[in-house]
Amino acid sequence: MAEIKRKKQKSISMVARDAIMTGISYMIPVIVGAGVITAIAKMMGGYNIGSTASNMSNLAEVIFTIGNSLFGFVTPCLAAFIAYAIADKPGIAPGYAMGVLAGTMKTGFVGGLVGGLLVGLFVLQMKKINVPKALQGIMPIMFIPVITTLVVGLVMWYVIGVPIAWVMGIVTNWLISLTTGSRFVLGAIIGAMIAFDNGGPVNKTAALFVNGLNADGFFIPTSAKMCAGMTSPLGIAIATFLGGKKKFTDSEREQAKSLIILSSCYVQEGVIPFQLKDPIRLTVSICVGGAITGGLCMALGLESPAVHGGLFSVAMTSNPFLFIGLWLLGGCITGVLYAFLKKPLPENYVEEEMDNPLLGK
Repeated sequence: MAEIKRKKQKSISMVARDAIMTGISYMIPVIVGAGVITAIAKMMGGYNIGSTASNMSNLAEVIFTIGNSLFGFVTPCLAAFIAYAIADKPGIAPGYAMGVLAGTMKTGFVGGLVGGLLVGLFVLQMKKINVPKALQGIMPIMFIPVITTLVVGLVMWYVIGVPIAWVMGIVTNWLISLTTGSRFVLGAIIGAMIAFDNGGPVNKTAALFVNGLNADGFFIPTSAKMCAGMTSPLGIAIATFLGGKKKFTDSEREQAKSLIILSSCYVQEGVIPFQLKDPIRLTVSICVGGAITGGLCMALGLESPAVHGGLFSVAMTSNPFLFIGLWLLGGCITGVLYAFLKKPLPENYVEEEMDNPLLGK
């Protein structure tokens, strides 16, 4: 019996994890779209256009209002598609409702996430109810959405939402009250985690945390995440140039040229082949570069409403030249450090071609 319970618990946790990742994948385009539109407005009317957008007196203010309205759909989109991933179409409408309710209760990203999960699990249970054939057709379009929205909404409002709102209030006040030194430490942790495994679980954990803050209107950690992530590929490319033939093979130096493009696009996975060959020295180097970059982004208050995009989203940041400068600084730190730590190739080293199993070699 205990083994069966463990299997059920594991399956539920896996379903929840997959649903959360699905919700985030649908949420990110909403954040990016809202960020791009508001960035266009800021380029036209100034970075502080949000303070005058309510006047709607010119095109820039109208564009900002459109983008800002899209930001309001971030948490409802997250909750709706988490519920959809678990329970299919009947979970979408109640999921949206929980996302809107999360905004009303000021539970933010976390409230939407929890609400989406509750909706999905509740709908699954409702689908198991045997009803007369005459009612089966309207169950998914009437009874399930209405009952789920009412029941889960009341649970969110009276039970779960209160402690979440309390915790989010503490987190919000903590972020607002951070000193310059504290901001640097937080940014350094984010930057080091983002750089650590280049798209792996540590990277995704930090990204999930930062994306949640972004959805709740905190844009400074986002710059730490993206700028720090961009330093790793650039740093390895610089290291291969500095180390030259003494430390890197011809194929490695040729492969590193593409890392400059990948870095510009905020794609870290190109670093992984280098990291597998020299995991300790390379990981130390990219984490140092990422930590310094992330720390400086936070300490200097650099904001980025876009969670992805690399150089294509630089115009959205509060200070594009500072973003580019910190990206180059972090890349140079990573590159110089790794070029120094990397061991030279053995004398008369001959690079071997990979065996081709189809030829039996």
